[in-house]
Amino acid sequence: MNAQPYKESLQNRRRRIRFFTLSALVCILLLWLVTPAKPFFAGMFLGGLTSLYNVLHLARRLRLVGESILSGGKARWGLGMSQRFLALILPLILGVRFPDQVDVLGIFLGFPLGYLAAVVAELSCVKNR
Repeated sequence: MNAQPYKESLQNRRRRIRFFTLSALVCILLLWLVTPAKPFFAGMFLGGLTSLYNVLHLARRLRLVGESILSGGKARWGLGMSQRFLALILPLILGVRFPDQVDVLGIFLGFPLGYLAAVVAELSCVKNR
């Protein structure tokens, strides 16, 4: 079975997810620079970075499992859920440790940013077909 279309499709989606998420993070960074709500936007930035990491990590693990299945092997790897959960804890620790610089509510609002970008990327792929 030819895995080339599968790889190209995943690369296009990852590229779009990175573009949408990084665009949102740049907007958040600009808001951090110009508004007085610096802790809130710092939290959103940290949550968005963590979300981007989690989405790209999940995409990588899914790619590895998909390649393994397409090559005839067994999908014996997990998807790294515990690693993604631990990545979510780090910004929360920073928010609790430094509440004057990082707002925990902003972190929670930044967490779904990468997943929203994945939905937007998928909808844009469907629209272009």
